[in-house]
Amino acid sequence: MKLPRLLFGIFAAASFAFSGGDMAPVETEVAPIPAGLTPYYVGLSGGSLIVNNDFTNEEITASTATLSLGYIYNEYISLEARYTLGFDTSYDEGDLVGVTTPYDGDVSNWGVYLKPTYSFGDFGIYGLLGYGSLMLSDLNGGDATEDGFQWGAGVSYAVSEHISIYAEYLSLYDDTGFDYTALLDDVTAEAVNIGLTYRF
Repeated sequence: MKLPRLLFGIFAAASFAFSGGDMAPVETEVAPIPAGLTPYYVGLSGGSLIVNNDFTNEEITASTATLSLGYIYNEYISLEARYTLGFDTSYDEGDLVGVTTPYDGDVSNWGVYLKPTYSFGDFGIYGLLGYGSLMLSDLNGGDATEDGFQWGAGVSYAVSEHISIYAEYLSLYDDTGFDYTALLDDVTAEAVNIGLTYRF
């Protein structure tokens, strides 16, 4: 870990300044990328996605499958692109009464994210910060789409040099209305995923 090395370097420099003696400069070593690994990886996860209208308590729920493609810039930062497809969609009318046309369309999302990561041995914690687009197809007779900031956080565990497993939470939308629907209502969309990545 670089933090202990950095602290050691600071203390060594301070000791040298106060003692007035000659000391060789402290050199930190950068861990090399293990042989046979590239900075590219692919991921696949399953999970669930919930779109909720806070005013009416209406809820659209879907099971999801997500494909991820990533590039590891360094040990702390990665770039990742994702596509999520929802299936087995269900609708809860919440506080509304007598809904005759419940939602039965498809849910999907794409996003591009910056992925800051910090590792503790084989374990890691990470964030997801980026831009994405959530779509509800055939909502009230047409497709509804919202583009904007998306964020998330997760934990991972390296099973081997090539394979890691992870669990995460994502906020895909949190604003008033959704496209042309429920313009005055607070609407949120959240997702949870469990999956694995393979580093080439």
